[in-house]
Amino acid sequence: MSLIEKAKEQLRELQSSQQFERMLKVTAILTALLQEKNLRPVIVGGLAVEIYTRSDYTTADIDLIISNREAANSILLELGFVQEGRHWYHEQLSVSIEIPNDILEDADDDKVIELSLNGALKVFVIGIEDIILDRLRACIHWKSSSDCEWGKRMFLIHYERLDIPYMVKQAKMDLTIDILNEWLDDK
Repeated sequence: MSLIEKAKEQLRELQSSQQFERMLKVTAILTALLQEKNLRPVIVGGLAVEIYTRSDYTTADIDLIISNREAANSILLELGFVQEGRHWYHEQLSVSIEIPNDILEDADDDKVIELSLNGALKVFVIGIEDIILDRLRACIHWKSSSDCEWGKRMFLIHYERLDIPYMVKQAKMDLTIDILNEWLDDK
């Protein structure tokens, strides 16, 4: 059985899974296929927030950074996804994937974590500091109160393990230091 056929079988088995589990496992299956091509997709955006908030936050799609959109497109189409612009949708699974960029911007690649799932499946997730900083930028520059709330929640949940000097340095460059300092003062 080819890797694609095995992946299709794994996807069929996910149809009755809860949405969060389905999104994680779809990403893990895609990750395994892309790693065969020496590519490492990284979860960013709402799914990263959902992971770090232990599903308190929920999202409807998967945002992935993949350095080779053509390779990802080819695999996604073979898996039964339909492409619309920079989005791919799998109707039977009700899963949508977006590839917003081909590089991990405004984030430290060394902070990306590998998250092991059941079995040999795994996914890569933007570092906790960088997803908090992403929400902080949206809070300040887009005036998004929900991003302020979720950024602070993740900050509080993960405070003990955060690289605060890194976050302060980045927040100074992003012009978000005032809010980060407020959060630090509240600790």
